[in-house]
Amino acid sequence: MKIISSYGVELRKQNIPIRQTLEIYRSAVRYLVEVYESVWEELVKIEESKKRFNAAEHLVHTTKRNPARFDFDFCFPKMPSYFRRAAVQHALGSVSSYRTRLEQWKAEG
Repeated sequence: MKIISSYGVELRKQNIPIRQTLEIYRSAVRYLVEVYESVWEELVKIEESKKRFNAAEHLVHTTKRNPARFDFDFCFPKMPSYFRRAAVQHALGSVSSYRTRLEQWKAEG
């Protein structure tokens, strides 16, 4: 039998910037979940996950070639791309899971 132990360490007043970052991330995910829930019928038609992710990101992020349909960049200005992509992935997963579970629940009666 393998024994695994762990321990926790409390950091005092040193995680305040992390808390602020987490609040911004959660706000971004909340915003994106609402957006993706409203356009899920478009996104669900895209079967390949990478293409679905790209389409979802294009809905909210403006580039030279792509005007965004939703004002995510205005609500969360200068958000780093890795941070935005993590939020997009999290929101897509949440909406997809919710829709799948809802359909299963409806099928069961």
